[in-house]
Amino acid sequence: MSRREELLSAAMHYVGEHGLATLTLRPLAAALGTSDRMLVYHFGSREGLVVALLDRAFADLAAVWEGRQAARPSDLVRVLWQTFAEPGVRAALRLYLEAASLAGTDELWRRQLAPAASSYLHTAEQWLVEAGMPPAIAPSAARLASAALDGALLQLGIDGDRGAATEAVELLARQLDSLID
Repeated sequence: MSRREELLSAAMHYVGEHGLATLTLRPLAAALGTSDRMLVYHFGSREGLVVALLDRAFADLAAVWEGRQAARPSDLVRVLWQTFAEPGVRAALRLYLEAASLAGTDELWRRQLAPAASSYLHTAEQWLVEAGMPPAIAPSAARLASAALDGALLQLGIDGDRGAATEAVELLARQLDSLID
């Protein structure tokens, strides 16, 4: 693993613990045992580091689909929901959700998040089509599933009720299946 990759992995863990909104290079560098100048050397700037973190987060989330077959549209949300509960994905989720919240009011975040989010939605659309969903409705269904999962994750962060969140996700799963039945 290259030094850049080592720093990126450690930064992902740091952001998973401390968040993104207040991220500055000096405290991050100190926590990683390096200097802010070395972070700039490897990533160009704070924004370059954030772009690399977002790319890594979406790659981690997209890895959920690798090697999996879609038997029903509901498999999409069930697989994602199960994966979101895994400890190794939590940092990527936190980064994504925080960046998505910032994108609502800041063009910089919107520009940085849009390409990865678009790729993620495209992958979800492909999954749904492979599971038998008509291609004409797969883009809207993928967007709905993504938005509903984001909302379930945010609500889970607020109230901590995993059971209620899982019930909501299961309802969404059944609704996706009803679109092809």
